[in-house]
Amino acid sequence: MAVKFVAVKCPSCGANLPMEEDRTQMYCSLCGASIIMTNENEHIYRHVDEAELKQAETDRIVKIKEMELEERKRLSKEKSKAFKIKIAIVLGIIGSILMAVGFICGEATGNPDSGICIFAIIGLFAFLAIPDIFSDKDEDDGKIKVPDSISGFKKKSYSAIESYFRSSGFTNVQCVPLNDLTTGLLKSAGSVESITINGHDITSGGGRYYPEASVVISYHSFIRR
Repeated sequence: MAVKFVAVKCPSCGANLPMEEDRTQMYCSLCGASIIMTNENEHIYRHVDEAELKQAETDRIVKIKEMELEERKRLSKEKSKAFKIKIAIVLGIIGSILMAVGFICGEATGNPDSGICIFAIIGLFAFLAIPDIFSDKDEDDGKIKVPDSISGFKKKSYSAIESYFRSSGFTNVQCVPLNDLTTGLLKSAGSVESITINGHDITSGGGRYYPEASVVISYHSFIRR
C-alpha cells in the first residue's frame, strides 16, 4: 500500500516539507521546529521556541547571580573597612610614638634640628597617610570588571556569556543573531562569534567599564526565511 503524503510548511523557517498523511507530529529537518497536526481538515503548527525558554532560564540565573554579586560586594566592603580601620590604628600608634620620641629627643639634646627629629617627621607622615587608606578612588569610580569567565567565549553559548556579563553588573547587554547558518555543521547555532564593548572588540576579561556600557554579543544562528 502506497504511503500518502501531505505538504506542510514550517512555521519557523518557511520550508516546504512532506509529511505522512496519518502522522500527527513531525519536526522540521532544517530548523527543528515542532509541527503538530490536529485533524484531517486543519493543520496547526506549533513552534516551541527553545531560545525563549533558554532566555527565561538565563534571566532567572542572572537574577540569582546579581543577588549573589551584591552580597559579595557588601561582605567585601565590610572586610575592607575593618582592615583599613586596623591599619589606621596601627599607623596612628606608630606616628604618635615616633613624634613623641622625636620631640623628646630634640628637647633633651637642646637641638630641635638634630637628626633624631627625623622620627617626628616620619610620625607626621604616618598620620598624613591615614586619610589615603580610607580613600576609595578605585572602588568609587563606578566602573566594573569584565568577568574573566568569558575567556574562550567562541566555545560557549551566547546565553552563558550574557549571564556572565549581567551577573557582573553590566546592564546594557544585547545578543545579536548573525543568521549565517544553513546546516550548522561547521559552527553550532548559539555559539558566540564576537563580543564588543562600546564598539571595541574584546577577547578576554579584566577590563573595567561603566555598568551601562554597550555590550554586544554576536552569535551564530540559522538563516531565517
